[in-house]
This record gives sequence, C-alpha cells and structure tokens, in this order.
Amino acid sequence: VREMHWRIRRSAQEAGVPEERLTVLDCDAETYLSEHPGAAGTFDWVVLGNVLCEVQSQVSALASVDRLLKEGGTVFFSEHVAAPKGSWARSVQDWCNPWNRALTGGCNCNRDTLERIKAVKTWEVVYWKYENFKVLFGPFVLGLAKKFG
Repeated sequence: VREMHWRIRRSAQEAGVPEERLTVLDCDAETYLSEHPGAAGTFDWVVLGNVLCEVQSQVSALASVDRLLKEGGTVFFSEHVAAPKGSWARSVQDWCNPWNRALTGGCNCNRDTLERIKAVKTWEVVYWKYENFKVLFGPFVLGLAKKFG
C-alpha cells in the first residue's frame, strides 16, 4: 500500500490540495492517534480503500477513524465484503480464507465489513453494492459515511 502514497500525494497536488491539508498514514489509525493525540476530530475526509479486510479488528479501526473525523467529516470506503451467511459462496469464503490470507498478505475474504461500517453509531451511511462484481464470491461495496454530532 505504501507504494501508492506517492500517487495519492501527486493527485492531491494536481487537484490543488495544499500539502499541509493532506495526511497519508504510514500506520493504522490507532497508532496515529496514540502518536498524535491532537489529531482527534481534525480530519475532513478519511479514505478506506480495501483496508478493512486486513486490519486486526474492524471495530477498533473504525472507532479510531471516527475519532479522527471532525463533526461533518466523511469517510469514503471501497471494500469487498463477505457473501451472505449461510450461502454456498460464504461457505467457500470461510473455507479458503486461511489460504487467501497467506497468499495476499493478510486479506480476509469473509468479513462482514459493510455491517461493521453501518454499526458505527455516529455515522450516516450511504452505499452501493455491486453484486455482479465479485471478489472471491462476495460483492464489492462503495460508499460514504458522514459523521454527525
């Protein structure tokens, strides 16, 4: 993922975003908050692009993202999500997840990521689920979550 940071910075520069307004994390949100306690409540945007499949705890990661956001701040997320529980596709995901994690460097293909995002009590969530675009038998989801007061 770090290989993408230069592209993010370049795109932001081309879009006219001042360098001091852009923070690209080289660590998880929990670590960043512990190292920069003054950052809580200062972020206008957080972009989560296929990262929630790899974090140790989605609940903890999302709580930290919520702490980073200022009131009215927005999360953009793009994530692959698990197939519905009880489906044959979910059974395949559950079965192959240990191998998937080993081959992809930690990606869990069987997480209920969208449900975890929707469970954040201070967020209003709008999302689009692409059932025809499958990632290891599960749909792909794009969405926005706005933090309210």
